[in-house]
Amino acid sequence: MENLIKHMNKTYALDIGQMELHRELIGQVYILQSGQQQYVLKLLPPHKTADALHALNILDFLFQQEYPVVSVVRTREQMSHTLLPGDGRVAALFHYVEGADADGSLEAEAIGEQTARLHKLMERYPGTLLLRTKAEYIDDFISIMKQKDCEASAINDLVHYGNELWSRITLLPKSFCHGDLHTGNMIKQDGNYILLDFDDASGDYPSMDAAYLSDVTHFNQFHASLYDATMRQFERFYKGYSRVRILSDGECSAVSDWIAVRHYQITARIVGCQGLGSVSLRFFEEQHRWLMEWRELCVRRN
Repeated sequence: MENLIKHMNKTYALDIGQMELHRELIGQVYILQSGQQQYVLKLLPPHKTADALHALNILDFLFQQEYPVVSVVRTREQMSHTLLPGDGRVAALFHYVEGADADGSLEAEAIGEQTARLHKLMERYPGTLLLRTKAEYIDDFISIMKQKDCEASAINDLVHYGNELWSRITLLPKSFCHGDLHTGNMIKQDGNYILLDFDDASGDYPSMDAAYLSDVTHFNQFHASLYDATMRQFERFYKGYSRVRILSDGECSAVSDWIAVRHYQITARIVGCQGLGSVSLRFFEEQHRWLMEWRELCVRRN
């Protein structure tokens, strides 16, 4: 910790006296204190360097366009980041944002309108957006199930469902998406929603953002009633979104598919960060059951 503080004070024109770990998943997030000012430090492992630099470039563009995003603190050399000596981790420093938590249910319409402004604005982005693969969305989950020696029938079920989902998703229009749009990645301030954490941003599918913000299902426990609750949430979101930008009928219909994909995606991330031992066979059995029940429900409803 002491060496990290020394490096940050050498790299940035700040006098950081305190540093406290805020959370840890793919990387670490720290809260830093410099005098009366607070900052947020994000550290990502070397294999996430491309994602980190991609996110910082997007944040710089959006900030210049006066879109509400967290602002990046520049180094003494006016760089957006620094690499930590020794382990090569990417370190990015952000201004701390004061504000309130967003309420996804009550504020879905307003969030939808602002999300559409984000998607429309990013159509003018001059840089190259990353495109992510089926492996990142679906196949990494299957690989982990095989490593965990899950039942062959369960693996086969989820291989088939994953292929089915992907065959529909790849027909959707591609454009910018945040990739991890939920209320935990935004702070309400002065009528706007300050967006954070663009590490999963891509040039893939904007319909993913609409689905992830609308998802009110319980990740570990299947409740059929939450299908209808999710679709009502999407209606509220889209009421605001459609004032600025239109989604096709296919994109609107893909909400349920994206919610299934998110189960594949999040489980792979958990294991990728915390190791194979962090999840039990029972957890995979629960996820298999959840996804199969969701698939059956979606077939009935659609």
